[in-house]
Amino acid sequence: MTDFDQLVKSAFDDVTVPDEVLRGTRERIEALRATTGNARAEHASAPVAQRGRQGETSAAARRRSGRPIGSRRLVVAIAACLVLAAVGFGAVRLYDQPVAYVGIDVNPSIELGLNRFGIVVETTAINDDGRVLLESVALEGRSYDEALNALTTSDVFAPFSQEGSFLEISVVSGDERLAEQVRSQSDACLSGLACRGSCHEVDAKTRDEAVQAGMGVGRYRASLELMQLDPDMTLEECASLSMRELRDLIAECSGEQVDDGPQSQGYGRGREHGQGGHKGGRCTSEE
Repeated sequence: MTDFDQLVKSAFDDVTVPDEVLRGTRERIEALRATTGNARAEHASAPVAQRGRQGETSAAARRRSGRPIGSRRLVVAIAACLVLAAVGFGAVRLYDQPVAYVGIDVNPSIELGLNRFGIVVETTAINDDGRVLLESVALEGRSYDEALNALTTSDVFAPFSQEGSFLEISVVSGDERLAEQVRSQSDACLSGLACRGSCHEVDAKTRDEAVQAGMGVGRYRASLELMQLDPDMTLEECASLSMRELRDLIAECSGEQVDDGPQSQGYGRGREHGQGGHKGGRCTSEE
């Protein structure tokens, strides 16, 4: 069995048909059975009532005897079609159901929902710049790798991938295989960009908190980190900053030194790519 076959098998192992679909299927099958039962009863009583009749041929009797068999076959065929339709409905829901969420934060903040096959099935703009981005680049229906490449090479994204920017990708998924695949593809993409960037795996609780705050996951995490270092900062103030500004302030407040090499260790789980220094800011100590 190939990797693709195994992926399809594991996907359909989890197919669940909604209760209302199963209930409707059972009701239709029972109705067909009742109809067939009535036909059988009529067939069984017909020869007794008609024995006194003259002129009935053996051919007519054979035709009547064949009707219940045909009805049974019809019931089986329709029942099979209903079951297949129910399973197909479950498979469609499985394909459309996101099992991983990928947050992309620069200044635009967007989130991509991926199904278990790594296909983008949902896109969400978290701020106005993100909305412009999604209106300009079609991402749904593409593999994550293809979607990320289309996004980062688009004209509308070009101003955000320059050397002075910072791109953060956050991966949330209970599917470790898919999460690892997304992180690997993200790292490969980031390594080819002029801007600095990092990719991290994040837990679902943090994503839920970011959604409640109306922020991208990467921006929300960076804001919490900065607020711990500088209690005077508020979430609202952080929300108005770009990822590069947030990271610069974090570095200043914590006294971090950034490696100017092409790849340096990122914040949290993941890696940071690119070059860039930090500017002075509000956390600079005064003597």
